[in-house]
Amino acid sequence: MRPQDLARLVALAAVWGASYLFMRYAVPQLGPVQMITLRVLVGGLLLCAFLAITRGPVDWRRHWKDFLFVGAIGTALPFVLIARALTSIDASTAAILNALSPLFTSLIAAAWIGDRLTLPKMIGITLCLAGTMVLVGWTPAPMTPAQLIGAAMSVGATALYGLSNVYAKVRLKNASAMGISVGTLLMAAAVLLPIAFVAPSPRPLAEVTALAWAATLALAVFSTAIAFIWYYRLIADVGPVKSITVTLLVPIFGMVWGVIFLDEPVTPGRIAGCAIILAGCALILGLVRNPLGARMS
Repeated sequence: MRPQDLARLVALAAVWGASYLFMRYAVPQLGPVQMITLRVLVGGLLLCAFLAITRGPVDWRRHWKDFLFVGAIGTALPFVLIARALTSIDASTAAILNALSPLFTSLIAAAWIGDRLTLPKMIGITLCLAGTMVLVGWTPAPMTPAQLIGAAMSVGATALYGLSNVYAKVRLKNASAMGISVGTLLMAAAVLLPIAFVAPSPRPLAEVTALAWAATLALAVFSTAIAFIWYYRLIADVGPVKSITVTLLVPIFGMVWGVIFLDEPVTPGRIAGCAIILAGCALILGLVRNPLGARMS
């Protein structure tokens, strides 16, 4: 990997990890639905403008129903669940739990399209589950019911990511990656906009602070629009396997930003849980060699 590709990979992990920081600032003032609506709408429109400039395809007529499914089930709902979870759990925990997406993708792919669960994948799944138990259970004080519900929401969001990943692999395999991004973000906005107008808001818009607005704008511009452009450029330059290693860096940056800007603690349980989950993800994604040698297949 060239130095510029590595730099892009690290920058991508940094802005995706910062999304938890931005949401933690914005969601208490805007509310989960309103904040995510702004994120997907602004991000989708910016990507749409980028595709118009580069003359990239979207193919609405052929794929609009699939964009609607992925936009609603794989984007709008999990984004809102994570935003809601951040009202009760901290950014570090949410970022670590979000790394469970490969676990659910692997399980759903095995059940839906017969993708074989190899022994390395099964070991990885076991590690992810063990890491989650360590993360949730090894805390200075027991998690409150609200925190456990928040953690469950974060895990539920990753399950929806897994479902939409497999759905997209089956139904959108002929669509362009950037076209999928634009289509699903705009469909997510279309689904959320009517709800945003009637959903309760923590405070009137006139009382929302400049910091919350700035965090929401940064979430839409940097952690959504620019991040997608960087990601697909990285796939084009180094391939999907190397690009997916960003999955292992995002939780680390999520913790780093939480510690620096939100004064979140670094606990042994958090470090151990994160390490175990990331090791499991690396096995599921095939990013590391067989840990038990040639005897496994």
